[in-house]
Amino acid sequence: MSTNGNKNTLKANKILIPIIIMMGFIPAIVHSFVYNTNLAQFDWYPDSAAQQTDFFFAWKMIAIILVGVVMIAILLIRYLNKKEFLFENSFYFLMGYALFVAMSALFSNHKYWVAHGTYELFEPVWVVLIYMILCYYIYNYVQEEKQVEVILRWSGIGIAIVTVIGFFQAFGLDYFKTSLGKHLMTSTSWWNQLDKLSFNFAEKTSYTTLYNPNFLSFYFGMLIPLLFCLFIGVKKIWQRLVIVVAGILCVVALIGSRSSSGWMAMALAAVILALVLLSRKKKLFVVGIAVVVIGVIAACVLANTTGIGQRVKNTIVGTYHMEDQFALNDIKTNTDDVELDIWDNPLHVSYELGSDGVITVTCKDAEGQEITTTEIDQENHILGINDERFANVQIQPIMFTDDTAGIKLLVDGIEWDFSKTDADGYEYLNTAGKLIKYPQMKTSHLFRDDAMSNRGHIWNKTIPLLGKHVFMGSGANTYMFEVQQEDYISQNYVYGANSYDVKAHCWYLQQWVETGLLGTLALLVFLFWYLVQSVRIYRRVDLHESISWVGFGLFAAVLVYMIAGIANDSNVCTAPVFWGMLGLGLAVNRMLVKKEQLFVKETVSTEAETVVKQSIPKAVESTKTVTAQMVEESSAKKKTTKKQSRKQRKNQK
Repeated sequence: MSTNGNKNTLKANKILIPIIIMMGFIPAIVHSFVYNTNLAQFDWYPDSAAQQTDFFFAWKMIAIILVGVVMIAILLIRYLNKKEFLFENSFYFLMGYALFVAMSALFSNHKYWVAHGTYELFEPVWVVLIYMILCYYIYNYVQEEKQVEVILRWSGIGIAIVTVIGFFQAFGLDYFKTSLGKHLMTSTSWWNQLDKLSFNFAEKTSYTTLYNPNFLSFYFGMLIPLLFCLFIGVKKIWQRLVIVVAGILCVVALIGSRSSSGWMAMALAAVILALVLLSRKKKLFVVGIAVVVIGVIAACVLANTTGIGQRVKNTIVGTYHMEDQFALNDIKTNTDDVELDIWDNPLHVSYELGSDGVITVTCKDAEGQEITTTEIDQENHILGINDERFANVQIQPIMFTDDTAGIKLLVDGIEWDFSKTDADGYEYLNTAGKLIKYPQMKTSHLFRDDAMSNRGHIWNKTIPLLGKHVFMGSGANTYMFEVQQEDYISQNYVYGANSYDVKAHCWYLQQWVETGLLGTLALLVFLFWYLVQSVRIYRRVDLHESISWVGFGLFAAVLVYMIAGIANDSNVCTAPVFWGMLGLGLAVNRMLVKKEQLFVKETVSTEAETVVKQSIPKAVESTKTVTAQMVEESSAKKKTTKKQSRKQRKNQK
């Protein structure tokens, strides 16, 4: 008996290996991967940067696909053996989301990147589908509390690696700057030039194996509340000590990331989770609601009356729109001139190359009146404009080649190069080194451009894309091809040259663009189904059980991720952890409902009430019938008695 039990346990644990790898070890993978971006075909991308080296995404993508194939094989074997699959109604919406992900990929105009992944992202359609398979796989194969413990314990090894690296980075001790780190993360062909390898992060910034400090908001935003709940749930002192140490490491690493979205997500989630627990008793829930209302009012007052409050407010809602903050609002490359919009004042600049090789510059205002110029730098032949409206603009005639003339316009010290051809007129020499007609940007003004650390500007560029993706998305991993990359004004003023909008910095907006509105709604219904289910369970469940706190911690982790997703994006570094925790959360919820027979009493009482309601009229009817029968029998007996008495009287006579 014990031998068979041990074999069954070992077999069950082997089934959990793909889950442990996904949640614990894939986020820790860092290694060099050389690839061709295939982006040089676009005007906004430089030819010289076609070949790139990735360290943090590509091998994670490959690992996810390989583990995903293993999970699919295991599920297929289960199907061929005619074993039942566990299922609940919420998975219909997950299937709907998967359908729209597949359809958007199939009909995408960017199939190469849908299948291969893109620059600085590597989250193709295969990876997105495997996230869902991971969730469903966990739901089917995690059926006991011990299995949850096994997953969390062994995944914790990989999580510890990620956390410790981030912890030391916060103190300026970066593992990836050490000789050992550089050797392990590169192939042997790099080992003779490791001194040239560096990452452009500020000193004492935590980015760990996740690359982008913003991703730490997702990662540690999930781990910190989970660890807090595990601390409450475990019984042994040594376990609590381990959890406390792990929690401190996570907090320090998150502080080192300098990303505020994780803290804001945890704060909002803490309020929601506290209300869920308080709702177990009506009086406490009313008090909790009152405290939240008072807190919101106090926060609004502090945001408008204190320095710290105003800084937080400005971080969230922003302070300016681009056109109000910077002098240069727009550029037009016309046939006959270049038109600059300087504080809503049009400036037309043109040039002519004389036979003597001298470049003559002409400036005009909106009415076509010529504006004179003065040479303010004889050595570099820089001209100033004799008009106060354009005091921040200088012009430098320049020869790009022996045969190609042009002008360099300097606005607020930022250089803009233009040349003209007989066929197309004036063109802009962009930061990718390509001559183009300057594009006209389509943006919304819903958000201030510096809201949420300049995310507002990206959201404003994303909103105009939503209308054409109501039914079908552009395909996984293709956001960067839908949004306008030729945003040269914001690049020069804010982001820096040759910076690209690879992602929307909002999971939900990016899902809408890549999967379509209908697919995004299916995903949201699936996620909120889990949240509502969790609220119903943890308002009733016995919190003295350890598994209850594990489930509540998973609920908290998923909630934080969903809130942080408003200002962050899905990625191969953190999404496997999220989908794994979501699957575990669903599995634990199922266990709790079955173990404590939650909602059974409600069902039984409802059925009893129905039976009673149905039985009452029947009882009344049967009573009436019996009564009627008794009356009839009584009357019949009376009649019989009368007849008998009459006969007796006659006989006596």
